[in-house]
Amino acid sequence: MLFSPRCPSPKARTDTAHCPVIHHPPEPQYRLAETISLCARTDLFETLSNERVSELSQLAGPGGFANAAAVLRSTGVSARRILQPDVQPLHLALALEIALDQQNLGRFEDFTTILLCHSHTDPTAAEQLASSLQQQARHPLPPVHGINAGCSGFLQQLQLACHVPHCSRHSRTLLLNIETPEHWHCAADRAFCGLVSAAATATIIDQHWGRPVHWLQTADLPVPDSHLLEPGPLFHTEITDSITFRGTAQSRHIMRMHGEAVFVHAIELMLHAVKDAWQQLPPGSPVTLIPHQPSGKLLRTFAAALQSQLPQIDVLSNLEHSGNTISATIPELLACLTSATTAQPATSHLILAACGICMRRMHDHLSCGSAWIGL
Repeated sequence: MLFSPRCPSPKARTDTAHCPVIHHPPEPQYRLAETISLCARTDLFETLSNERVSELSQLAGPGGFANAAAVLRSTGVSARRILQPDVQPLHLALALEIALDQQNLGRFEDFTTILLCHSHTDPTAAEQLASSLQQQARHPLPPVHGINAGCSGFLQQLQLACHVPHCSRHSRTLLLNIETPEHWHCAADRAFCGLVSAAATATIIDQHWGRPVHWLQTADLPVPDSHLLEPGPLFHTEITDSITFRGTAQSRHIMRMHGEAVFVHAIELMLHAVKDAWQQLPPGSPVTLIPHQPSGKLLRTFAAALQSQLPQIDVLSNLEHSGNTISATIPELLACLTSATTAQPATSHLILAACGICMRRMHDHLSCGSAWIGL
């Protein structure tokens, strides 16, 4: 069953190419202690409507969306976010620290390590953001590791967090997911313009407090294209004239996608990832799945396939009102689960699952993973 939480409405580099697969995190137990999201901050984000997406998509020629209804049918998204005109990714990071402090969850200097996922066609963008954060800090910060990981980034961060050396029994790791896909996608590209959305989240990994991480695995998997109607790279990047999400022409380094290949293989790999996690759970456990949400079409097809095989699992979604927020999708949903306004299902376990672009080998690999989280 697919259902949506009632979230508030908007008013030094780490290389994970050879991350080991973790099936049972080592002692001490690692826990998801708290997740916060800035999705409702209208001073940081503005909403992009389907009417505006339709207009943007037509700037490249006749292949765009005919109208707002066509955008909704194709994407499953009613509204997505872009940054306010004067807001930059660094501002989102600084706003996350203020939000953590206001909720008495600590400031950046209180953590042992910070793992920052900031996906981009520029492979140095995450490192640059991590460096800027260090330079802007009022107090010395712990190591800030920039990660360019794409859709499975949160699970990759979580895996890395389980290997962070702890110097004391009170060590904590902070996962920051700051995604601004408007900077590396063309607003007239029908494959992306109605889907991608900006977001900023922070998740605390603690040894003693929160939901225990019982099991976790991630992998970069090769994808054959021999049976596709039009074989080609899954994703590729190019420097070309494009349209920004404010409707101006600009030469930028943007991403393109082979939609058919990604759709076919992402569903298959997501199903395998969920089954891998499901097999680790105690028999008969009530479970809610928090998946990465690439598009409405993919999510519906995936949910239908999952329902036929594992009808016991409920699927949580906020795609319609949030869009595809890349690595921030899962933590945004985790933040919604802790909201007092959320109608929560009767569940004792969470499965987290993601599949999407492999930034290291985007032309012929997808990155995927899953985790079993206790409640």
